[in-house]
Amino acid sequence: MSLRRILHGIILQLRHCCWCHQAEAMETITFSPPLYKQRYQLVVELVEKLQARKVADLGCARCTLLSRLKFCSCIEVLIGVDTDLELLKENMYRVSPLPGDYLQPRPSPLSVRLYQGSVAVKDPRMLDCDFVSCIELIEHLDAAELARFSEVLFGYMNPAVVVITTPNADFNILFPGVTQFRHCDHRFEWSRSEFQAWCLDIGRTNAYSMEFTGVGVGPAGTETLGFCTQVAIFRRDPSRAKIKMKNSELPYKLVYEAVYPSLQNRKILHDAILNEVIFAAECVRRSFIDIDTGGQSEWRTCRADGEECARAAFSPEVSGPSFGGSPEVAGCPELSWSPEVTKIGAQLHIPVSTFFNNPRIRQLSDSLQQLQEVLQASNRVKLSHCGSSVLYPAGDEN
Repeated sequence: MSLRRILHGIILQLRHCCWCHQAEAMETITFSPPLYKQRYQLVVELVEKLQARKVADLGCARCTLLSRLKFCSCIEVLIGVDTDLELLKENMYRVSPLPGDYLQPRPSPLSVRLYQGSVAVKDPRMLDCDFVSCIELIEHLDAAELARFSEVLFGYMNPAVVVITTPNADFNILFPGVTQFRHCDHRFEWSRSEFQAWCLDIGRTNAYSMEFTGVGVGPAGTETLGFCTQVAIFRRDPSRAKIKMKNSELPYKLVYEAVYPSLQNRKILHDAILNEVIFAAECVRRSFIDIDTGGQSEWRTCRADGEECARAAFSPEVSGPSFGGSPEVAGCPELSWSPEVTKIGAQLHIPVSTFFNNPRIRQLSDSLQQLQEVLQASNRVKLSHCGSSVLYPAGDEN
């Protein structure tokens, strides 16, 4: 076992002891939802409200917040930064694409990157962020790091919006087990007045306005102590031009990168269209089988190119194909029957225009012509000679 892994194991044990101590010290008050979930929810709601496209979480640790932010459809670039390389490697699975991300691709692109690096060091890949979160981070920095951090974040990165959370020392009186700080790794814990003074100084220096709020409401009668976690939301003055001070050095180490499947990719878009078409065709097939076996269908036979042909006609009280309207197909409410759906031999002939009536397929295809082009270019579906209908097996064996 390498010395690095041994030291990392010792650090994890020490952290575990700190977490146990913190839990014991704060067990007199419970928060619902848990305090960390309230902090994360505040960030997620702000990101969605602002429709931020490039988002960074500084001090991302176990990537828990990142694992929630990746579901925000507005985000196109998601970045996590932490000094602990092993911690990033152990938790990068949290931001990896899941099977469902391939089955239902995002409408917009998303790339996720995890960097090992210090928040007190400038890296040009952190520029142009719309939103940066620093959740329970600053209290882990010493005085020199804290000064460099504020200069790097607000003076260099200069994001549009920044959210910083930190413990409210005024609230600690409610935790009998807390003698100095809530966590053994905290370098300080500020009162509300101390935190707000620090924030206001940053705002004046870097042209940011701010809003103070918090999460974690105390018991009744303790309102004067404020929230358990205090929060500052910084907004860059829109009249101030973005600062451009790119440097050529890239001090951060890229630990992990993932590119999520999205409909912006032509192949992925076409696969999504084909999946929807095949699913809709299967819904049509099942409805034919269900109603035919129920004995409520009538089959009009004719000769078409020497084969027996059947067209579905159903009584009005049966939910299914009908010549008098376009009721929904069982199992696929987005797809309505068309009077042109026919069964010829062992195959259903389903007009391409019927599929285009499906809102999901219409959204993906943009036009009937594009849908036809996708179907013609694929070997996953079979088309009629004229290309106007999809041929799909009609039997139970499919």
